[in-house]
Amino acid sequence: MKKNLLLFFFIPYCLLGQSLFISDSIVVSTEGTSTRAPRIALLEDNSPVIYWGKSGSNSALYLAIWDNTTAAFGDPISINTGSATADIWGGSLGPQIVTQGNTMFIVFENYGEGIYCGKSIDGGQTFADPVSVWDAPAGRVATLPSVAISPNGNPVVSFITTNFNEQEALYEVAKSNDGGLSFSLPAVANEVVDGTEVCECCMGSIVAPSEDEIYISFRNNDDNKRDIWIAQSLDGGSSFTNASDIDDTDWTTFSCPQSGPDMIVDGDNIYTTFFSATNGANIYFSALNKATMEAGNQFQIPALNGSNTSQNFPAIAGNSDTLGLVWQEIGDNGYDIVIAWSVNGLAGLEDQSTLVAGGTSSQKQADVVFKDGVFHIAYEDSSLGRVMYRTAGFEEIVSIADPQFDIFNFEITPNPVSEFSMVYFSNDKAEQITANLINTSGQVIKTYSTNSDRIKINKEGVSAGTYFLQLNTNQGTAIKKIVLLN
Repeated sequence: MKKNLLLFFFIPYCLLGQSLFISDSIVVSTEGTSTRAPRIALLEDNSPVIYWGKSGSNSALYLAIWDNTTAAFGDPISINTGSATADIWGGSLGPQIVTQGNTMFIVFENYGEGIYCGKSIDGGQTFADPVSVWDAPAGRVATLPSVAISPNGNPVVSFITTNFNEQEALYEVAKSNDGGLSFSLPAVANEVVDGTEVCECCMGSIVAPSEDEIYISFRNNDDNKRDIWIAQSLDGGSSFTNASDIDDTDWTTFSCPQSGPDMIVDGDNIYTTFFSATNGANIYFSALNKATMEAGNQFQIPALNGSNTSQNFPAIAGNSDTLGLVWQEIGDNGYDIVIAWSVNGLAGLEDQSTLVAGGTSSQKQADVVFKDGVFHIAYEDSSLGRVMYRTAGFEEIVSIADPQFDIFNFEITPNPVSEFSMVYFSNDKAEQITANLINTSGQVIKTYSTNSDRIKINKEGVSAGTYFLQLNTNQGTAIKKIVLLN
């Protein structure tokens, strides 16, 4: 059954000896759950979870979890917001999510009232009542929260506070030291940057590589110069004492662009991507050494469709070897989602890009995560009114032949696998069938063969994790995801 295939057909893009394969799209949301600014994260077994919001009078927060049994997303779960009402903005200003194993934190705002953080310890199946991160004092409001998680499982939340006129904008950070049960009083992160205000409606990005280290990237507002800065705390968010301007575009604009940075940490390096309209609507990449807080390489990421297109809302994922940037690109055919990538660190990001989603003129607001050689991408399709999902990987794990062959109905039971699993399929002609156990990087770990209608898969000698089981005959090839437990 085709619906049981995680990766159906692939569109390869090759350049300089590298190949990136884009999967077919998979629908995530259902009718009535909207599409606002989806965000994506991975659970312990690398299963994707996607978080988004629905705005309006019946606002709601939704989460969809990948089901390894059906190889599809389950029905959206409406997230418990307790007594708070979630305010959802448009564009890139949506809710945020972070995971560590199967522990998950989500953040949202009730504009004018406060910032809230919800926690799940079962991979998003259930959520405790949200905890107040910040209650609005007289004369101040908070908006646009982002969230990170420390190595010890403590959430760190950043947000913007302003007066009622959306002036005197500050970026503040509050950390929990008890796993999200309570939060410290927030510290102002932008006191060490130029000027006195931040951009009042641009989402920030926050990371916590240790319990003491916290970094926040945000768009500043120094007399309307809207550069991207990174501020550093070395005392667990109690204070921010160092900062660097990582953006040399020096963009000056008198209105808020509603587009903030995204960043990741890899060792001593912080990699950031952001939008600037100094010379057209473009996106940029910037590197920072967090040990010295000195900015390094910065360069523009070329648009896929040439200089007459507009780029915006970039997101980044990867590590020092493999990096990927996704963004929204507007050209003659409308809105597309594009990815640039490199398997050689910074080298190649300027040279390799391809289309992730297009054709309906309405692909927007992409987010991306990376694990084990695969980029997982979520985005809006406004023409369909749906949240969508695709993968991009460096290995073509499978090619599908004749879909009418009965092998496409093969069954793996049990799945996930504790010790062994049986694979059942139709093989009336007793032909030779081989089965490859393939990891997420495309490597064949084990091979089995039979002339019967079943194969026994033993996990002995294979590490726990997510794999693909590929069945091959001279009539066709099929694949399903299989999860091996500890």
